[in-house]
Amino acid sequence: MSSRKQPRITNIWSKVIEDGSGSLCTKIVVESTGVFEYKVDRQGNDVILEATGAVANMPEGTIEVNDGLVKEISLIQTGAGRAVIEIRTEHPCGYKVEDVEGIPHRVVIILDRAFLTTLLKGKRIVIDPGHGGEDLGGKGPVNLVEKNVVMHIANVLANLFNYMGMQTILTRTEDENIPVEKRIELAVKEKADLFIGIHTYSNDSRKVSGAAVRYKSSCNESFLVASKIKEELIKKLKVADRGLKECRELVIPGDIPGVEVEVVTITNWVEEGLLRSPTVHKKAAEGILNGVKNYFAASAGIKR
Repeated sequence: MSSRKQPRITNIWSKVIEDGSGSLCTKIVVESTGVFEYKVDRQGNDVILEATGAVANMPEGTIEVNDGLVKEISLIQTGAGRAVIEIRTEHPCGYKVEDVEGIPHRVVIILDRAFLTTLLKGKRIVIDPGHGGEDLGGKGPVNLVEKNVVMHIANVLANLFNYMGMQTILTRTEDENIPVEKRIELAVKEKADLFIGIHTYSNDSRKVSGAAVRYKSSCNESFLVASKIKEELIKKLKVADRGLKECRELVIPGDIPGVEVEVVTITNWVEEGLLRSPTVHKKAAEGILNGVKNYFAASAGIKR
């Protein structure tokens, strides 16, 4: 069969969806111009689809996913009419494969996310949207203010945590200024497993940009969770890495880990623009979720 007549793989995409039972799964779709033969197998945690009688009509290489389960998907044309799609996962998962006829033809791979739900279910997280009321926080070069944008991100983050079976408590749900002491008292009262403050960064120079995470200096676990969140946040937002910093003002009693996430720099022209996008709010929340997941996995001794 000539390559001209062979089905062409034209697109690969993924999405986290809810299945019929209310559980979350990762859906990976391979679109093509027609039906091709394939086999699906596992190598460690990874899922490999080997296609026969198909050619890639899209760039070969790696697609970053970073959805908490799937790290990346790669497409390699191994020979005439043979292509390999590698789905690299961070944790064990079950999978099923479906063919969906139509234009385009679709091979759909469904990965269950039960491992993540089991890992995170029941964890109590206090989310603290910074500032509020007369305390505006930072202000962008145009007119965006920190107190509003961090509320949007906190709400998205709370929804993501709730989907994973975690229990979330917001320190504020309205535009009000709550004393720092009361925010911290809430974490103690709720016996939180983790305290996460949501902030942006401000600087006199409009050129300074990027994300950073501050952490409770009296708790080694706080440094660990801060490093995990920062790593995943940078992956999602593709902004400059401003590093990790101690936060001596974060004086949560006891051994509750605490961090303050400076999502981006609101005083930067470009990043103020980013903060106006609901897509960026979602990416920031996903980065924080992935970091929190990696922290609890590391604490449980689970290797990625």
